[in-house]
Amino acid sequence: MYILELYQSHYSKDLVAFDSLEEGKEFVSKIPGYTLEVEDDFEVEYFNSKNLPDYMEIVFNGNIVPLSRFSFDSEENVEIIWKAISNLSVTNHYMIEGSTKIDAYVVNHEEVKAYLEERESKYNQIKDFLDRNGYEVNRNYFGSEDGEASLYRKKETIDWHFLCHLDPSLLEIKDINSFVKEMMENI
Repeated sequence: MYILELYQSHYSKDLVAFDSLEEGKEFVSKIPGYTLEVEDDFEVEYFNSKNLPDYMEIVFNGNIVPLSRFSFDSEENVEIIWKAISNLSVTNHYMIEGSTKIDAYVVNHEEVKAYLEERESKYNQIKDFLDRNGYEVNRNYFGSEDGEASLYRKKETIDWHFLCHLDPSLLEIKDINSFVKEMMENI
């Protein structure tokens, strides 16, 4: 199932939903001035309200959808965004399509469990290594632009030092102990 979102400046409107993307594209092709461009293998769809009359109706499968040029700023294009969404009323036995935001990063649904397990495992390896070597570890910056990070300090001292973000690049590190030593030497 796909939701058609119309986006302009800082305003967005979920307009209608379709069972297939093909149906949705058939609908938007009826909007006066609808444009489809391909940029770097990505499709970009939009229209400008200058092409809309004061009021119009698009009839699709017997449904009437009103549109008006007065709904949009004529100086900017209206972006057409397709949002895939799973219909839980339909019985299936597989992971729903899409992705989940994990801190500052987006992870495909099929990978969320493994991603979190590996991320926490890497953090615990960092924590264990630093604990054994006389350091305290703290997690901080959750929800920040760059995401959660690991900080450390020598036990019974005041100053905390940044070690690393708990981001997808952390999962690529094979030897956590060497990585931590290297990061601490660079401070």
